[in-house]
Amino acid sequence: MMTLSAAKDTRSHRTRDSIVRAAETLFAEQGIDGVSLNTITRAAGQANRNAVQYHFGNKDGLLQAIFDKHGPALAERRAKLIDELLKQGMPAARLIATAIVEPLLEKLDDADGGEAYLHISAELIASNTLGYALPEKHSLQLTRETKLANLTAQELTQLPPEIAQHRILLINVLGFHGISDHARVRHNDTYDPLIRDTDFMASNLIDSMVAILEAPPSARSLDILARRRAPREG
Repeated sequence: MMTLSAAKDTRSHRTRDSIVRAAETLFAEQGIDGVSLNTITRAAGQANRNAVQYHFGNKDGLLQAIFDKHGPALAERRAKLIDELLKQGMPAARLIATAIVEPLLEKLDDADGGEAYLHISAELIASNTLGYALPEKHSLQLTRETKLANLTAQELTQLPPEIAQHRILLINVLGFHGISDHARVRHNDTYDPLIRDTDFMASNLIDSMVAILEAPPSARSLDILARRRAPREG
């Protein structure tokens, strides 16, 4: 027989899950700023108006719960994929791009909020709210992907570190937005079939990322970098 404490924990877990699922759907459809906590509470079927605050504290706490739901498994999948691609001898830039894209593509088929996670991430990464560049300065924290970070640092040595860091941020933005946008059009018959083709989109997205990572810096970029470095080094 289930104890009173266990029954309470089960109810609490179900309540948290229903709130997270409602928030995923609403954030993805209406944008994070366009959804109130009261709206989420009602959509989750909760009679207690303070249910979100009780379980998550505020909207940031709720967003953190969404990333905690999806992030660890995504990071684990990416780490395993990196090991597989390293064994295949895939060139560094294509390996990095593939390791970023493929696990995100798999979220398209995740019925438990996977597509919503992509839309929410695309919205937040545009303003660096996800903290890829300065994680310690952001309230939302992502699962740290040490294997990908180390691989990037080891392999992109042909680029100055500042340029490499910025390009990694750019390809993450491109990855989330490219797949999020594709998720919205792939079932819309008014678009050209090629635009709706996931394999074509993914291949072209990876090609585009590889081009970003492999392109040599222009003289202008190097000149700007040198001038920006000078005051710090002086």
